[in-house]
Order: sequence, then structure tokens, then C-alpha cells
Amino acid sequence: MSRVELRGNGVLVAGATGGIGKVVARQLAERGAKVALLARPSERLERAVAELEGYGAIGVPADITDRGQVVDAANEAADRFGGLVGVVAGAGTVIPDTIGEQPEEDARKVIDVNLYGTLWTIQATLPHVDRTGGHLLALASISGITPVPLTGLYSASKAAVGELIAQLRMELMHRETTAGVVYLGMVDTQMSAGVKEDQRVDRALSSTPGGLTRPLKVEDAAKRVVHALEHRQRAVVTPVWQLPFAAPQLGMQALVETGMRATAIARELPGRKQRAPFDDAIEPDDDDGDRD
Repeated sequence: MSRVELRGNGVLVAGATGGIGKVVARQLAERGAKVALLARPSERLERAVAELEGYGAIGVPADITDRGQVVDAANEAADRFGGLVGVVAGAGTVIPDTIGEQPEEDARKVIDVNLYGTLWTIQATLPHVDRTGGHLLALASISGITPVPLTGLYSASKAAVGELIAQLRMELMHRETTAGVVYLGMVDTQMSAGVKEDQRVDRALSSTPGGLTRPLKVEDAAKRVVHALEHRQRAVVTPVWQLPFAAPQLGMQALVETGMRATAIARELPGRKQRAPFDDAIEPDDDDGDRD
């Protein structure tokens, strides 16, 4: 399948003021893409857009948890750029706690941003990406495959993101549009630094071998995201040493996706070319006379 042509085409980045999203937006702009930065209205968004002003980037302010706002932002980006060839659904948040103790307000915030924010981004941009046969990419976490205690609902929400994209890939099997997910390890961002402010997490990390807790540089993580978008990758695990933890689940998903193409449900999915009925394939008889 052909690469996604970034140069001169529109790409929307959700969560564009976060540590990873901001760098992804810049790297995309440097590759020649027309980038729309989606994030809450704030001075941070204004500064991020200003930094990329020379590349023609635009800001499309929206509350990622509000479906209507996300739809409006996606429509604005598509209108301004004449379409979208790619999307990075990267909004995310983590609030450290135990499952048994996380307050309702915190739990709802994590689910709203990580799961619903990804879902609204996909739903809002899919019609535009479908017109170009582009690629939809979501950011998940390796903790969505190998859960990490004390991260509250974060691991569960990122597991849901991974499964959301796995299902979407199957639903796109008859269309040019593709979808993928990047499972990130810990990245050196403000969000990761905030997690370490929890004393329990900080003590645990301090007692763990550095090779297991050393965060990815944000520039390196962003490069993997941009590469995954351009090359239509279905699933990426970074850093690569964490791949063995994810391989069984990702391998099973790939097997199911392949087998699903031969099932009855595959015939019900949008974009499938309908075969002409057998009778229509028989050439009409021009003889109007009686038959024995």
C-alpha cells in the first residue's frame, strides 16, 4: 500500500499542546504537511501555533471531550486545507492512584480524555480521511497491554484505545483508508514528570533498574509517530525492547483481522464491492420465439 503523502496535504493533530503532540506537529510541518493543532483554547495553543506560523499551521481550538466541538474543529481543518490525509489522535492524561481509590471525578476525566477523546477524533475526521484514502493514527501506551499499578484508569483507557483501533482496522478492510496505533513506553514529557510527583510512584521508580524506567526522548517518540503515520503502520511498539510484551496480543489481532476477511460479517462492512447477481451475468436471449 502506498505511503501517505504528507507534503502539501492536511494533517490534524489532537492533543497538540502536549509534550508529544507539539513535537509531532512540528515534525509534520517540517515534512511539508499542513498541520491543524487541536487542543483546548489556551495560551499554550496560541504559542504552539505561533511557533509553526511559518509553515502555515493553524489552530482549531476544541475541548477533546466534547464531540460537537471536535467535529467542528475537524471540519474547519478540512475546509482550510482542502481535506485531510492523516490524523494523530494523541490527547491523553494520567492521574496516579489505585483502582479501588480513584475518585469519580478523576476516573471520568481520564476516560473522557483518553477514550472518548480518541473516539470523537476518529469519528470527526474519518469522513474527511476517507475521501483521500489516508491514515488514522491513535496514541496508546504499552501499559494498555501490560498494566502498571498506581496509574489509576490510565492503563484501562489505553487498552480500550488499542482495541478501538483494532476494530476500526477491520471495519476499514474494504476501503483505502487505514488505521493504526502506537504503543508508547514512558516518554520524557511534562505528563510523565507529573506522574513522578506522586510519592508512591516516585519511590517505585527509584527502586527499579534504570533500563526499565528510562524515558524515551520526546523527539525520538515523535519520529516514530510521524513514521507510523506516513507508512500506514498498523501497530508500533516503542521502545522496541518492549515488543515481546505486546507481540502475543498484536499477533492474535493480526490473525483475527486476516481471518475476518473470509467471514459473513466482512460482507456487511462499508466499501465492499457488490458482485452482480448470477442471473445478471447471463446474456439475454434475443429469440422471442416459443421454447420447447
